[in-house]
Amino acid sequence: MSSRKGVVAVAARTDSVVGLNPSLDLLGVVLVGTGTNSKHVHKVTRDHLTADFGTDEVLFPMSIRHAEATAQACRERGLLAHELERELSKGPKWWEVLRGEAKAGNAGPKSASSVAEDLPAVAMEVTRRIAVAESQEVNA
Repeated sequence: MSSRKGVVAVAARTDSVVGLNPSLDLLGVVLVGTGTNSKHVHKVTRDHLTADFGTDEVLFPMSIRHAEATAQACRERGLLAHELERELSKGPKWWEVLRGEAKAGNAGPKSASSVAEDLPAVAMEVTRRIAVAESQEVNA
């Protein structure tokens, strides 16, 4: 609830300074820090934000999930999610350990690859929305 209020306040603040910078615009809202199984939380939050903004177009279709194990491993190792995922992918596979072909290393969270995938997806959507906004500006 407080995050929703914050987003609405930021949008209002952005609207209040558009006169100073007419090219300033809100590209959208990304849900961040919820688990993948939080379907009801996502739906309720999206419904509320749609009501707050009067449209669902402001919502990014993807979110950046939160996985505590990945967040903790990133902090402990001083890595970003995609760096952690890359490091973990170099380690032995579970079947290699089971067969005795490799020693179990310092395995990390299985959620690292999923979290790492969320970030470029959001970056691509930001890039797409900027391109659309710029083309609308040129055509206006």
